[in-house]
Amino acid sequence: MSQKPQIVGIDGVMDWYDRFSTSPYYAVYTYTSPTKLEKNFQYTGSDKEEGRILLSNTLEAMQMQEDQTLYCLKLYDQINKKNTIDSNLESIASIRFRITEIPQLSMQHMSGMDRGNSRLENEVRELKNLITSKFNSEEFEEEQPKEQNIFLKMFENPAIQGLAIAGISKILGLGELNATTGIAGISGLNELNEDEVINIVNNLMSKGVTIEHLRKLDQMENAKLQSLLFML
Repeated sequence: MSQKPQIVGIDGVMDWYDRFSTSPYYAVYTYTSPTKLEKNFQYTGSDKEEGRILLSNTLEAMQMQEDQTLYCLKLYDQINKKNTIDSNLESIASIRFRITEIPQLSMQHMSGMDRGNSRLENEVRELKNLITSKFNSEEFEEEQPKEQNIFLKMFENPAIQGLAIAGISKILGLGELNATTGIAGISGLNELNEDEVINIVNNLMSKGVTIEHLRKLDQMENAKLQSLLFML
């Protein structure tokens, strides 16, 4: 389990130092692991006020760099013969501290937030697609009767009727069919009148066949048309 600071900020660290220091000696350590420390800096002089100023100035420099490292301040009542502080010396007090607080949105929280945002974006995207699909479906259902009405109005035009009758006649192999005089040259059929042809064309139109389709069929070469008829 990772260590947590007991104090955050320069003021808290300096207040703690003033309360518990009984000698000038101290050392500040960096955590290299939850249980291992590495010495960062120390004071082994005899002037306690000088040591305090060094500590305060160093902490201020850390704050300017927005240092979020976890440190440990240890106080000593003595130093070794080399006028330094080593691991064999027993500290009289220690405190874990951090100069700058880590924002509440840590990397772990941000990662969770990213996953939450991605999930939310996917849900919004699916909802948007569903609404768009529903809208297009309703729009198509509303427009379809209009399209059929257009076809019916088109067939009110005698010229369009003639073109449609000519096209369907060619498809059915009826020879030439005249919109005003009736059918001539019928092959393979006993009786067929203009109304029946128009009904057939109307049925085809309701299934999506357009005047342009009939026009293309009318203009199609006989060999290609026979091949098409053979597939029916």
